[in-house]
Amino acid sequence: MQRDLGRLADTNFDVVVVGGGIYGTTAAWDAALRGLSVALIDRADFGSGTSFNSAKTVHGGVRLLQSGNVLGLRQFVQERRALSRIAPHLIQPMPFVIPTDRSFSRHRWLMRLGFALNDLLAGDRNHGVDPANHLPHSRLLSRAECLRLNPFIDPDGVTGGIKWFDCQMHNSDRVNLSFVLSAEAKGAVVANYVECIGANRHNGRVNGITVRDRLNGEQFDIRARVVLNAAGPWAPSLLTKLIPDARPTLPHGLSKAMNLILEKPMAHQHAVGGQSNSRLLFLAPWRGFTLAGTSHTPFKSVPDTLSVTQPEVEEFLRDINNAFPGLSAELKDIRLVHRGLLPSQEDSATGVRLLKQSAVRDHRQDGLPGLISILGVRYTTARYTAQQAIDTVFSVLHVAATPCQTHNTPVIGGALNDVREFFESATNNTSPVPDHNTRERLARTYGSTHTRLLETIRNTPEDGEPLSSDCAITRAEVTHAVREEMAVHLSDALLRRTEAGSAGQPDETALRTAAETMAQELGWSNERITAEIADTQDIYELPV
Repeated sequence: MQRDLGRLADTNFDVVVVGGGIYGTTAAWDAALRGLSVALIDRADFGSGTSFNSAKTVHGGVRLLQSGNVLGLRQFVQERRALSRIAPHLIQPMPFVIPTDRSFSRHRWLMRLGFALNDLLAGDRNHGVDPANHLPHSRLLSRAECLRLNPFIDPDGVTGGIKWFDCQMHNSDRVNLSFVLSAEAKGAVVANYVECIGANRHNGRVNGITVRDRLNGEQFDIRARVVLNAAGPWAPSLLTKLIPDARPTLPHGLSKAMNLILEKPMAHQHAVGGQSNSRLLFLAPWRGFTLAGTSHTPFKSVPDTLSVTQPEVEEFLRDINNAFPGLSAELKDIRLVHRGLLPSQEDSATGVRLLKQSAVRDHRQDGLPGLISILGVRYTTARYTAQQAIDTVFSVLHVAATPCQTHNTPVIGGALNDVREFFESATNNTSPVPDHNTRERLARTYGSTHTRLLETIRNTPEDGEPLSSDCAITRAEVTHAVREEMAVHLSDALLRRTEAGSAGQPDETALRTAAETMAQELGWSNERITAEIADTQDIYELPV
């Protein structure tokens, strides 16, 4: 997968997708699978915006039962099942535990009834899913068992608990990238660091966009019969940029969402819930650390100014410690702050209320044929919203839509006949090069395509050396990120291609080794190496 801007400029596409977050990448993959000619661009790196801020959970929508939204719950169940089918190496079951108390809404028997109903409504949750990733029924916990599994909450008033299963993404950045790789494998032309700066129109119809290569400043046009605006929190402002005289047709409210990766490991492999000021927060084990989330606060500025300050993080830590007093989390425990923006509305009680449902806007109704916008809300349901968007693309093209295939077509790396056998054979291989832990990590990251990395390491053992004594990622993986996965900057390789920096800042040795490895591929000078390291370190710094 290479940046081929010549093909972007010289091809007439059916659809150009603007935005490489989870909604844009699933849309590009869907369109390519259905035989459309597709271009996909992102103004930065794929998945570096809101999609980077993920709680790593693939939800089954159990909370929707509180409002009686059975149809919404069924959609979440179907989408969780679809993702489990198509990316089984990256998505695994995760048990969740929340306490019950004597209040009416959280009484143990009412909760038991609610989750039993959820089990019934999600009765087909394992249909077509590999047995290794099946989700068991929920069950009621005694007070003692709940406090054993959830030792961080205040035990006062706890009467028991509920245990149920959702799914967790081993690497959400690789999930998003897998859609990019899969779209490209089906013929899509993709490029990161290409920014849309305007729309082209002919006879009142949008028929392409003008873009700027952010690496060299060159401008050119991408011709397309349909433009799909999937720019996430930038979607409303991009709409204005594309059509300056357009009436506002997308919600403009935004919420700043935040999740924390904490140094503290969890004793049990269970996600646990606790309440703070009537909000339910969660701690989840992830890569040997603890993921805490999620906070939501109103965001009044423009997306490009998004940042998280130390006081904001300290306030969130107070909420976390209020929900989980046994955790005693401090600033020094934070390895990484995930942040992103989500569409929302102001709420007088809570300050912010997320939109309940993603939306696809066909701008023909605004007098702008050839332009469609996606406004995404949930990571879990992105595939389904993308399906709706591509159905709309066919409608705009006045062509009968071919059936969507993304719900059961494995992404790159996901074509596994037996998940348990795959991991056992990958990790139990008798070859000493690479070692057992490296083989397991490669299998979980790259799925069925991990054998390419294994072959590289076995042919050139020095490439299998870790970046440092504290960072197990190998030079071969960094090289692969550049040659095969369009990593342009050091942060691309360390945060969104490999696992080197996705759970915290790599040490100095790892940063320099990775930068020097990329320099060999990309011809960086010593000054560029220093700048790339500094830019990557800045991602982990909190403004005071």
